[in-house]
Amino acid sequence: MSIDPNKVNGNSNTSQTFLTALVANAGLLVVEVGAFLILKQRLWRVYTPRAYLPPPDKRAEELPAGPWKWFPALISSPPQDIIHKNGLDAYMFLRFMKLLIWVFLVFTILTFLVIIPATAANVKGSRAGLDRISWTNIIEVQDQSRFSAHIIVVYILTLFVIYMIRREMLHFIHMRHQFLISASHSRLAQARTVLITSVPEELANEHDLRTFASFVPGGVDKVWILRDSTTLNILFKERQEACARLEAAEATILAQASKAWRKRDKLHRKMQKIKPKDEESVDGGALTIPPPSRELLDDLVPLTQRPRHRTGFLGLFGTKVDTIDWCKDEIARLNGSIKEARANIVKGKFLGSAFIRCNLQMGAHVLAQCVSYHEPMMMYNKWMEANPKDIVWQNLDDGALEMRSRYIISWLATFGLIIAWAFPVAFIGTLSNLDDLCVKVHWLQWVCDAPSPVPGIIQGVLPPLLLAILFAILPLILRGLAWYECIPRYSLISVSVYRRFFLFLLIHGFLIVTLIQELASQLPGASVFFLTYMVTQGLAGAGGALLQLVPLVLHFIRKWFLGRTPRQAYGVTFLMPSADFGVILPRLSLLATIAFAYSVLSPLINLLALISFTMFYLAWKFLLTQVFDQPDELETGGLYFPMAVSNLFVGLYIEQICLACLFFLKVKDNGFSSAIEGALMLVLVVITLMAQLYIHHSFNPITDYLPMSLATKKMAKRYERQKQRQAGVKILEEEIDLFSRDQIRSVRKRIKATTKILDDKIDTLKSKVKSDDNDSDSENEKDKVKEKKKEKEGKKQKEKNGTKGDGHGETTSADFHPSNGTLDGAPELFRTTTAVSAASNTSKRSKEAKLNIPVFDPAAPAVTNLSDDDDDDDDDNDEHAFDHPSTYVDQPWIWLPHDQLGLSGLLTNDLKAAGVDASDVGASMDERGIVEVTRNPPDEEWRGGHDK
Repeated sequence: MSIDPNKVNGNSNTSQTFLTALVANAGLLVVEVGAFLILKQRLWRVYTPRAYLPPPDKRAEELPAGPWKWFPALISSPPQDIIHKNGLDAYMFLRFMKLLIWVFLVFTILTFLVIIPATAANVKGSRAGLDRISWTNIIEVQDQSRFSAHIIVVYILTLFVIYMIRREMLHFIHMRHQFLISASHSRLAQARTVLITSVPEELANEHDLRTFASFVPGGVDKVWILRDSTTLNILFKERQEACARLEAAEATILAQASKAWRKRDKLHRKMQKIKPKDEESVDGGALTIPPPSRELLDDLVPLTQRPRHRTGFLGLFGTKVDTIDWCKDEIARLNGSIKEARANIVKGKFLGSAFIRCNLQMGAHVLAQCVSYHEPMMMYNKWMEANPKDIVWQNLDDGALEMRSRYIISWLATFGLIIAWAFPVAFIGTLSNLDDLCVKVHWLQWVCDAPSPVPGIIQGVLPPLLLAILFAILPLILRGLAWYECIPRYSLISVSVYRRFFLFLLIHGFLIVTLIQELASQLPGASVFFLTYMVTQGLAGAGGALLQLVPLVLHFIRKWFLGRTPRQAYGVTFLMPSADFGVILPRLSLLATIAFAYSVLSPLINLLALISFTMFYLAWKFLLTQVFDQPDELETGGLYFPMAVSNLFVGLYIEQICLACLFFLKVKDNGFSSAIEGALMLVLVVITLMAQLYIHHSFNPITDYLPMSLATKKMAKRYERQKQRQAGVKILEEEIDLFSRDQIRSVRKRIKATTKILDDKIDTLKSKVKSDDNDSDSENEKDKVKEKKKEKEGKKQKEKNGTKGDGHGETTSADFHPSNGTLDGAPELFRTTTAVSAASNTSKRSKEAKLNIPVFDPAAPAVTNLSDDDDDDDDDNDEHAFDHPSTYVDQPWIWLPHDQLGLSGLLTNDLKAAGVDASDVGASMDERGIVEVTRNPPDEEWRGGHDK
C-alpha cells in the first residue's frame, strides 16, 4: 500500500502531541522548581554544601536567603570565580552553554523574522498547527521560490556560528594558557611531570632515561620506572580489604553494645518509676556507666552475636571465623609480610612505563612533544600533567603491541554496540510518529483512536522518556570499553567516554530516528519528536538538575545504609558530588546538533533550544558554585571544550546535507531551480569544512601544550623579580641559562623560600581571623598546642591541594610585592576566606546552628605525623609520588567511633597491641548506634573543613 506523505502529514496530530509534551513538562518544571525553592531553605547539605564543607580558601559565597533573592545574586556572580573553586573544566563547561545561548538567540530572532513569514504568509493550502510554520507547509510549485529565504538564512547562521566558535576558541586558548602558567598550578609537581609508555628495554634504568631527557630546558628532576611488583600488590590489596572488613566489624560491635546498653537503661528507668519515691536513686534513675572493660563488652555483646564471616570464595564457603579476631591477626601478618617484601624488594620485570619530572614546566612540555624513539611503536604515547591520584595503575603493565590491539578491539566493540543498539532505538523512533505507524500497522489503529490525550502522551512523552532511560545505562558500558583500551589516566577515560557517547547519541538519538524511512517524508515530519525531546530535556531536564532528585533521595536514606562506619559517615557528611563532563557534555551537544538540523525546517526548535540552554546554564551555574566539588586530580584544564565546539560543526554538516538532499529530491517536480538550491547547500558544506580545518590547524598546536613564548616569558619575569629582590632596586642584566641545573635550582629555591615566607604570613592572618570567628571553641587547648606543628607540616598538603585556577584565589611569591607590602588580588583572597565582621560571624553561627551544620574539628595534623620532625614543605621531595601504592602506602588506620561507654578506647588499644594502627579521633557514636564525624580520617591532615 502506497502512502501519500502529504496526506499523512496533513492529518497528523502534531500540535496535540507537542502541546501535550509542553504542558506535561512545564508542569513538571513548576513542581521541580517549587520543590527546590522550598527544600533549598532547609537542606543545606544537598543545595549549598560548598558554602560550608570545603577548606576555607575554597568555600563559596553563600547566596542570600529567601525564595528569590538568590536568583539575581547567582546571575550577577562572575563565572571566573568557578575557576578558583572548581577548575577550568567547570568554567569552560558554563562557557560552552553560554555560547549556545548566544547562538540560538540569534537563530531564534532571524528565523522568526524571516523563515516563519516565508513559510506561512499567503501560502496556498496552508496547513494547521505546527506544520504551518515548518518546511512542510510549502508544497505548491509557485511557492518554491520562498526557499531562497531558507538558503540565505542558512548561510548567515552558518557564518555566525563559525565566527562564534573561533571567538570562543580564542578565549579558551587564553584561559588555558593562563591556567597553565598560573602560580597556583605551575608550581605543582604534576605541571612538570610526563608519563611515557612503551619505553624500550634499553632505557629501563634511571641513568639512561636522564640521558635521554637531558636535552630538555632545565633538565630532569626525578625519574620513576614502573616495574612488576605482583606479589606485593596482592598483599597490599588483601590488607586493604581486611582493613575495610575490620573497620566495619568494629563499628558493628560498638553499635550493638550501645543499643544493648540503651535497652538496659530504658528497662532500668522503667523499673525506677515503679519504685516508691523514697527508694529513687540520686541520679534521677539513670543507669551508672561502669568503666570500660572487656567484661562489659562481652556482657553487652556475647560471643555468639559478634560479627562472623566465612574465609572462602565470596564469603560463601570456607571456615566461619570471628571477623574481628581474624582481621586483626590477618592485618598484623600482612603488615609484617609487606614490610619484609618492601625491605627486600627485587627489581621485577620492567613494565614499559616511566614518569619523568622536569625541573621546569617548559621542559616537561618540550619532552612531551618530541619524537622520542627511532623505532615504530616505541615511546609514542606521552601524557602531560600526570597526577598520582589520576593514574590507573592496572593499565600501565602492557606492551605497545597489546595496547594498540586493545585500542582497536575497544573501538570495534564500540561500533558493534552501535549496530546492536539500533534495534531498540528504531522502535522508539517509530513511536514518535504514531500516525504513520497506525496507517502501516493496522492492528495498532486502536491506539490512534484512543481518547485524548493518550495518543499525545504515547507520541510526545513516552519516546523521549524511553530514550533517556536507554541512554542512562550506556555510559557505564562505554566506560568499561575505555578502561579495556588501557588508557592510563582516569581523566582521559572520561574524555574517551565523551567521544564514544557523543557518537552513540548522534547516531541513535538523531540519525536512526530520522532516517529509518524516506528522507523526503520523514525528516520534516520527525521534527515533532525532536520538539518534544527538546522540551523534555530543556524543561524537565533542567528542573531535575536543579532539584537533584537522586541526591535528595539518597540524603534521607544513605546515612542509615552508608553511614555505619566513620569513613562512610565522612563520605555522607563531608564529600560533595562532582560532575562527569564526559557524560554531561555529549547530551548537550546532541541537543545543539538537533537544533541546528531543524533550525530552518522547524524554526520553533530554536526558541526551545534557547530556553533549554538558558535553563541549563542557570541550573549548572548554581550547581558548580554551590554544590559540586570537582577533584583536582581529574582536572584536564578545559580540554573538553575544543571537542564540544568541534561537535557543533557536525550539527552544521547535518543541517546542510539534509537541506541539500531535500532540494535534490524536489528536482523532479521543480526542475533546475531546486538543483541550484541543492548545489548551494553543497557549496556551504565545503565552506564549513574549510572553516573547520582552518580553526583546527590554527588552534590545535597550542591547545594541549604551553607555547614556548609564554613559558620563557613567565620564567624570565620570575627570574628578574628574584634578582631585583636580591639586589634591591637595581636591575641585573643576566641571561638565563636553561641548561644550567645549578642556576635553575637556585631560582626555584628562591621562589619557594619566598612562597614559604608568604604562606607563614597568610597562615598568621587566617589564624587571627579564625580566632575571632571561633571564640566559642577556645576550650580546645590541645589543638592550640599543636598549631605551630601544624603550620609547618600543613605546608606540604597545601602545595598538593593548591587552589585551582589562574592564581587569583591563592597568592604566591609571584603575587607578593615586598616593596609596597600588598597582596595582588586581595579582594579574591579575603572573599574566599573567613574575613567577615564580628556581627556577621554571630549571624552566621546562628544560621549554622539553625541549619544543623556539622561541627568541624579545629585544624590539626595527621595523627601519624605528630612525631615527625620533617618540616619540608616541598612536595617535590615526595620520593614515592609515582611508585605503585603497594610499595609505600601505609596501612589505613582503623577508624572507630568514640562511644558513650568508652569501649572504643578499649578496642583501639587492643588493635594497637596487635600491631594494627587504630584511632577514635574525630568520630562519635550515639546511644542509637548512629555515627557522626567532625573531620576526615585521623591518619590524614585536617585543615578545618572538608579536606580531599
